Amino acid sequence: MSIEAGRTLQNRAFLGILLMMGGLALYALSDAFLKYFMAAYPVPQALFLRALTRLCPFLLVAHFLGGVSRILSTEHPKSHLIRLVVNLAYTAAFMYAFSMGSLTFVYTLSYTSPFFMIALSSLILKEKVPRERWIAVGIGMIGILIAMKPQPNLLGAAALLALVGTSLGALHKILMRRLAATEHSLTIAIYPNLAMMLATSCFLFQNWQPMPWSHWALFAFVGAFTAAGQYAIVQALRFAQGSVLASIDYSTFFWVALLDYLWWEKVAEAHILLGAAIIVGSNLYILYCTRREEAKKRMRDVPMGA
Repeated sequence: MSIEAGRTLQNRAFLGILLMMGGLALYALSDAFLKYFMAAYPVPQALFLRALTRLCPFLLVAHFLGGVSRILSTEHPKSHLIRLVVNLAYTAAFMYAFSMGSLTFVYTLSYTSPFFMIALSSLILKEKVPRERWIAVGIGMIGILIAMKPQPNLLGAAALLALVGTSLGALHKILMRRLAATEHSLTIAIYPNLAMMLATSCFLFQNWQPMPWSHWALFAFVGAFTAAGQYAIVQALRFAQGSVLASIDYSTFFWVALLDYLWWEKVAEAHILLGAAIIVGSNLYILYCTRREEAKKRMRDVPMGA
């Protein structure tokens, strides 16, 4: 029997939103490091090392929670396999997009994720999506367009890969939420890293580039905080509906803008700040709606005359 066969999805949306924001911030930092490394190392090598270094903390925690074999036990191998194939495809699409285009450009296109996420949440998880959340997502997308000032001649291989990766990433989150109903969070987090190492290992023998010890240390650091980010996202999908978390993807804009300034010395322009203000407003509105819905639910659950 699965280690947490009796687990049920919880409705703690505010906690789920906070976890998703933290996890996405760590992922943005990870992507910046990977883009830096991919200028010197092949994409499969970078993916292999990131999977290896973030797998180590997961295995260590699993050891203290009853053993790796117990954590990895599952009654849903087919569901895991489908999710792992989707994970490999969307990760590879994004990494090759990052190697071709700028971090901000790829992230801009990734903000189409809420549309995929809300549609898939409604279709697969049968979640009811209130109209006000659709409005908030739309307002957030307007903010992204204002901030990034997209040009019609920007479409190309990087854009296509980013859009494909975004749609697959939304499906991946839906599949994770379905597994979160019965599977341990570590189970959900460990398997993709094992699959990524297996998938990329066959490309390493002929293309491996030697690395200095300083880069090994950096990869270990990246692996540790991306492991934390991955675990936070898994937990977020357990606590909140996919349609609630959809607009939170916009929060990565702030981390990308900060990384641009600190790493590449790019200062945010006036149109970026205006777009950022609109994005903040849409996310605050989602938080307001979420807390209002939770308050109404608590009121309905209170027995009459209590």
